Amino acid sequence: MPNNAKLENLLNLALSATPTELQNSQVLSTGYTPATKTWELIVKYHGPLERLESEVIHIEPLINGYAIVTIREDFIDAFAELDEVEYIEKPKRLYFE
Repeated sequence: MPNNAKLENLLNLALSATPTELQNSQVLSTGYTPATKTWELIVKYHGPLERLESEVIHIEPLINGYAIVTIREDFIDAFAELDEVEYIEKPKRLYFE
């Protein structure tokens, strides 16, 4: 899978990782559900995204042009190519001391 400029570098790395690498890395696997091969991603967008809602893409709009998108891994590249999509990143794990 080639790197996409609209995708955060860490997300590009996670998408190119093997299943074993994902399983062994908490950083890379954050946001990924192996059973359904879906990612929960943070998306910066403009315009309406609701028209993209489907069985493979679930969109939860937030505020100021952001949304949480749950999407099958094989649809991420096509989704990123949409004009409405400005940037996509994966969620980060929070650690408390």
